[in-house]
Order: sequence, then C-alpha cells, then structure tokens
Amino acid sequence: MNNLQNKVEDTKIKKIIRFKNGIKTEVNDIIVNETSFVISLQCEIIGILTCTLSNMDDLVVGYLISSGVVWERNKLINIEYISDKQKYDVTLENNNILQESEYQVIKPLGCASGDSIFIRLKRGERNLAEITINANEISGLMIEFNKTSELFKTTGGVHSAALADSQNILVFREDIGRHNAVDKVFGSLYIQKQSLDDKILLTSGRISSEIVMKSINAGVQIIVSRSAPTYKGIELAEQNNITLIGFARSNNFNIYSGFERVKS
Repeated sequence: MNNLQNKVEDTKIKKIIRFKNGIKTEVNDIIVNETSFVISLQCEIIGILTCTLSNMDDLVVGYLISSGVVWERNKLINIEYISDKQKYDVTLENNNILQESEYQVIKPLGCASGDSIFIRLKRGERNLAEITINANEISGLMIEFNKTSELFKTTGGVHSAALADSQNILVFREDIGRHNAVDKVFGSLYIQKQSLDDKILLTSGRISSEIVMKSINAGVQIIVSRSAPTYKGIELAEQNNITLIGFARSNNFNIYSGFERVKS
C-alpha cells in the first residue's frame, strides 16, 4: 500500500483578531487543516472524502470496511494514492462487487463524510468473538480517551475515535468528521491485521444510525460515546445486538441496548 501516514500537517498557523474580556489582540492561532480526495474502484468513483491530512490510508481502508465493501469474503488487495489527481485507486479480490444486487447506496447525513455509502444488505451469520466490559473499565477507557485528544485540545475543530480492549486504547485517531475518525481506527487495525470484533469503539461524536451501521459492517459489538445516540441509532443497535453506551463521562454513562455485555 502507498502510505501517507503522518507525513503531513493537520494544522496551520493563521493570524487572527481575538476579543477576550473586551480586550482586542492580534494573535497567531492554530487552525485544523483539511483536504479532499476521491476513492475509485474500476475507474468508478465510490467516495469523495473531506478530512484532516494525516492517516489517510487508514481512512480509505476503514471507509471500505465500514461501508461493507471490504469484508471476510472480499479482502483488500491494494490501495494507491495518485497525488496529482487527489485520488485513491482501490483493488479488491472482487472488483465487481458493487454491481451485485446485495448492495444499495445511501446518502450520509453527517458532516465531512463520503458522498455515498455502500451498504451490504445480506451480511449473513458471523462468528463474532464473545466480549463483555464492566462499569469501571468503561470509565477508565473514557478517561484515557479524553486525555488523548491532543488535536482537539489544540484546535477545538475535530472529533476523536479509538478502538480498545477492556483495559487499554489500541489505536486513536482524530478528524474533522466523526465518521472519518471512526473509519480511521477501523482501517488502522485492519492494516495491522488485527480483528475488530473483539474491540470496543470509543467516539466523541453522537451515535447516529450511520455510526452504528459502520460498526455492524466492521464487526464491532460495543460502542461507547461521550455524546448522545439518536433514536434510529438505538433501534438499529437493538436489531443487530450492538451494545450502545452514551453520555460516558467520568463514572456516569447510559446503556441503550445490548445490556448483557456490561457487567456490574
């Protein structure tokens, strides 16, 4: 894979006028940076993403996983970034996958996401790992998660996501889009050849139906957010036996579905 990881800047310096307590000053501010690119399969554009500039390989791979394009029966062979066209070319085991009738295209609602999401309608039975977590572990992970948000602390302009086991955060990513941040952590572990179904997704953003659908396609069974879920997100989680936890702050959180995975 052509790797761009961590070779670019996620921030820029911009001179601004700041008013604080009625006092006007001219200061240099740190601003989050962004770029756009397309993803193509068989010369067909399947995604247009706007994102921060680091970990773009992770984002592309995660987008393919969470959209249901890459899965256990259609593995990713290669991605290649063509800089002068701002395009990623993707090669799969089955490059004709999107012509099959089991896919539909939906338009995402969230900011900084792709122009379309391909959803595999027939996922079938999957042998997923058995996974549980207790209340102290949830609180511990979210405390660590909040401490790790360096780009957010610097710019205030990004969302965060992480994948963890019950004890530790394994990968952490930030992006201007909450969908992108989630896709980046999925892609990172996939590239490292690690399984996703025994991991816990942590996110700073609201848990919409799109985030739940991405998790279903990735095989993730527990989602924890410091923000709120949507009702449709809860319904989709219930239908697919996903444990959905919101408003996870300090020692407090709400469990909306999949109660049996959270132990006292």
